[in-house]
Amino acid sequence: MASTPLVADEARVASAAYGARSRATRRRSGVRRRPVGAGGLRSLAISTISVLAGLGLWALIYQLNVVADYSLPSPWSVAHEWWLLARKGVIWHHIWATLREAFLGFLLALVASSVLAYPLAKSRVFASVLSPYIAATQAMPMLALAPLLVVWFGLGLASHVLICAVIVFFPMLVNTAVGIADVDRTLVEAAATEGAGRWTTLIHIELPLALRTILAGVRMGATLSLTGAIVAEFVAASEGLGYLMEFARGQYDAPLLFAAALTMVLVAVIAYVVIGLLEYVLIDWE
Repeated sequence: MASTPLVADEARVASAAYGARSRATRRRSGVRRRPVGAGGLRSLAISTISVLAGLGLWALIYQLNVVADYSLPSPWSVAHEWWLLARKGVIWHHIWATLREAFLGFLLALVASSVLAYPLAKSRVFASVLSPYIAATQAMPMLALAPLLVVWFGLGLASHVLICAVIVFFPMLVNTAVGIADVDRTLVEAAATEGAGRWTTLIHIELPLALRTILAGVRMGATLSLTGAIVAEFVAASEGLGYLMEFARGQYDAPLLFAAALTMVLVAVIAYVVIGLLEYVLIDWE
């Protein structure tokens, strides 16, 4: 039976009612997520104190000469190196190169996982056919697979994007498929009884209810995409933070190596926080 606007409205109402019941359950159980505000500022303060404590420990280890200078430079020498790179514009060029590879790889993995997750969650036959290939991509270490991709697709952007996509694809696919499979079947069956087609059910019931699990995979993918870009640049590159780290390692330049590595960490943290804010806006905003 074809779906009608009335059925779509009923599906939206059912999804909203389910979401309202979920929020009420979280409030009664005491696990309701805190909105951005005092709780967010408190978490930010704790994180800031933790980072400062880590920097203090780093400086103390350096002052006590526990580790050689060429292995662990001082925090101030790393900060000075980063400032020189920023002032010359070098660091921004390499950040942009890594972000471009990571974003395109993330986007490719997002599209592929979105297309495959629904049939994977709904069809045992499709899951049986696809599972060996998914397992193969995860069983082979990326450091072994990356050179093959470089040989097949060249030293340019394409191979780097594919390496990122392979690394990001699996967690996003699994989270999306699990989220859709775990949707309350009574809601799906009720929508089908009322005449809602698969597309209407997917858009108005399954996706909204699976959104938290899907976004958890997206958040993981956003950070892993940067890891993929760095791995690709380790294999073969002429720009990017991974290339900068490899160059610093070859020159035994510890401050430069740490400056590039910490920049990568900072970019990954920012990506993680942005996806977290997106999750709050789409799900927990009340």
